[in-house]
Amino acid sequence: ITYVLDGNINGSTAATTRRRLIEKAVRDEALFTNDDNANMNRLERHSAALRKHLRVMELSKKLKVDMSDCTNPEFVNLLNATADDMPSLLHWGMFVPSCKTLLSDEQQRFWLPRCHDCRVVGCYAQTELGHGSNVRALETRATFDDSGDKPSWILNTPTLTATKFWPGSLGKTANTAMVIARLIDGEGVDRGVHNFIVPIRDYATHLPLPGVTVGDIGSKLGYNTMDNGFLKLDNVRIPLDNMAMRFVQVDREG
Repeated sequence: ITYVLDGNINGSTAATTRRRLIEKAVRDEALFTNDDNANMNRLERHSAALRKHLRVMELSKKLKVDMSDCTNPEFVNLLNATADDMPSLLHWGMFVPSCKTLLSDEQQRFWLPRCHDCRVVGCYAQTELGHGSNVRALETRATFDDSGDKPSWILNTPTLTATKFWPGSLGKTANTAMVIARLIDGEGVDRGVHNFIVPIRDYATHLPLPGVTVGDIGSKLGYNTMDNGFLKLDNVRIPLDNMAMRFVQVDREG
């Protein structure tokens, strides 16, 4: 049964051997111990999980595990072997798949290499304080603007209830968000919700960018390695091409 579950075919045991090699690489490193997890406060848990994340990236290169696909069985085995949740999971599980699904080929050529080496660490900012996962009711606005040298989007949180609330990896870890917002075109028409890539923290200092209010929502009953956060945007300008454009395009006239 083990051989079948590991995906071996034609009588081969290679997949099982490979899984055990990956698990041993994790098991042999003291960094991945979970013995003290119950005695750590939340900051310590988050910091320890980030160290594990960095070592997982190093091991993936050493073991030649492809991290570009979060469904890759070897990558899943590597994460499972740590037996701990990491604050970067939303990057691999939501942000990167969204980029692959919703960005044009040209956009993917720019963003995906930065995602894969974690120059860009993303989160998926959909849920709002007043709306939960009721996507049709989301209030965050992305308004087309052509008043500057280049057309752009201006993102705003118009009400308290429009505050992004609860997205994982947003509180401390992510420097970029896939923001779900209402697209207001050049004629002022609401075209419904669309996806926008919004840098939220400086890539060098990790401090919030101008117009961005972002933070952690605090301790929870569990899952405290994950930094669920909140996000408010005040006239945050992003390039026109930061809208996900595989299925929908907006030209430079709005």
